[in-house]
Amino acid sequence: MKDTEFSASPLRQLLIFRLFLISLLLGVLILIEGIWPQKPDPIPIPLYSFIALSYLLTIFHAVSLKRKQPPEPLIQQQLLLDATLIAGLIYLTGGFYSLFFPFFYFIILGGTLYLKSQQTVTLLFYCTFLYLLIIFTHIHNPLQELLPLPPLFSSNRKIVSQLFFNLAPFYLTAFILRVIAKERVSTRKRLQQVTSDLQDFRDLNEHIIASIDSGLITTDQQLNIVSINPAGSTLLGRSAEEIKQLGLAQVIPDLPEPSTGNQRRQRHEINYQSPRGERLVLGFSFTPLRHSRQHQPGWIISFRDLTNLKEIEERLQAARKMTAIGRLAAGIAHEIRNPLAAISGSIEILARDLPPGDDIRQRLLQIVLRESSRLDHLISDFLSFSRLEGKEQHEVKVIKRLRDLVFLFHSQFPEISFHEDYEDEDFTILANPEQLEQIFWNLCKNALEAVGQNGRIQILSRNLRFESQGETDAKATPQITESANHAIQISIIDDGPGISDVSQIFEPFYSTKDQGTGLGLYIVFQLTRINHGEILINNRDDGRSGTCARIRFPGLIKTEPEKSLSLKPRNPADHSAGCKEASAT
Repeated sequence: MKDTEFSASPLRQLLIFRLFLISLLLGVLILIEGIWPQKPDPIPIPLYSFIALSYLLTIFHAVSLKRKQPPEPLIQQQLLLDATLIAGLIYLTGGFYSLFFPFFYFIILGGTLYLKSQQTVTLLFYCTFLYLLIIFTHIHNPLQELLPLPPLFSSNRKIVSQLFFNLAPFYLTAFILRVIAKERVSTRKRLQQVTSDLQDFRDLNEHIIASIDSGLITTDQQLNIVSINPAGSTLLGRSAEEIKQLGLAQVIPDLPEPSTGNQRRQRHEINYQSPRGERLVLGFSFTPLRHSRQHQPGWIISFRDLTNLKEIEERLQAARKMTAIGRLAAGIAHEIRNPLAAISGSIEILARDLPPGDDIRQRLLQIVLRESSRLDHLISDFLSFSRLEGKEQHEVKVIKRLRDLVFLFHSQFPEISFHEDYEDEDFTILANPEQLEQIFWNLCKNALEAVGQNGRIQILSRNLRFESQGETDAKATPQITESANHAIQISIIDDGPGISDVSQIFEPFYSTKDQGTGLGLYIVFQLTRINHGEILINNRDDGRSGTCARIRFPGLIKTEPEKSLSLKPRNPADHSAGCKEASAT
């Protein structure tokens, strides 16, 4: 509300009060005329003229309110005019003996309510001056013939006494009203301060609730939703208005109702599917909403997304299980490998001593040797599985290692078409060379087995640029450290049949091959992670069959570390060749 509109309210109140007093006076005069029409002292015509003038002035001031003028001068002018009108009324109704002298109290009351102290004192002295002027005109009445006034007391002592008894309560009332007005102003300021502090507190409370990254719902005792913070709306995938309208039972149907007898915090975990189809694990906590009078008006429900936490827990449990299995596998493998070597050696000797032409025995011995070799490979995989640990890492030119490996495969499988496209031959990473070769060996071997004869394998590399986010670890090596803003991405793409279920390919002992151990890709995944990389495997989505494996390794810099890698490239090279974004990282 504007200041002029706000300050016009006192002016309206004063005009309405003046109109009320004038109308009351007019009504009393009309009533007197009706009851005593033949009274010896008729009501003088000037009194009716005074009432008419008061109406006209009231109408004039009411019209002037539409003008945008400073409010305080208008209030002071109106109170001065009202005091003058009251003085005229006193003069017309008996002068010194008039019964309307207490009307001056309303003027002082209006001054203390709407004016400053100095203006109120001025108004008080002006009313005193008008009253003394009335007494003077009473003594020297210029309108004696038109408006005769009763004679004053013959004793000056009585006049002074009457004057004192009229003015003393007047000034005392003005003083008391002024004290009350000051206290009123002080109380109003304190109330405004308290209101402002309360509003600031409410705003702070709203900002705190809005800034909490967990969901927060308040309900009444019937679990009708009263409020929900923005984070809660985001987690549930609905707007706050929609959540309030649907209700808690419809938005989260699997959430059990809290136990009213249990005053402790109650926790629940549920599987929730948002309207967008996103599946989440949400953890809920019910806390009774306490009132100062020990009354419980409702509940506070806090909840958060536990999906990532549950995934981490599952990975930790799997890691513990795999550690135990690895130890067992290592022990079994060592126990099996020794007698297996003896068996293989013995079979080879028997095969050499067989007489020519004994094809059946020769074939049986070849089967035993082949299966012994396969068993030896299986034992090697188990041993690799049990020895997944970080080894000493060096600067490695990754493309050179990859070229040598591809050349070896191409020499062994000339019928397979290998297409190579490398952007930076000298790109250097920090890794263990043996483990790096093991990663590429397993991936290329899987691609070869997938394409079969006359297949095609693409091996590509591109440099990626990254947004910088924050500082690196202060313990990073200044001479050799992971690059702040670039990485290499190597893609191995085949045109085989693809993978039926890519979500489980990195799980140990899961294999799509009839005679696979299910440890190859698990070993690749762990070795990639140990060497600071990421591996992504998915089926191609360009309409062709096949699989795309992408590996990312951060590059090296030989200066002081500055920034850390962001997960999103600034200008990523689109060299997926039909690869869909992977689901395992």
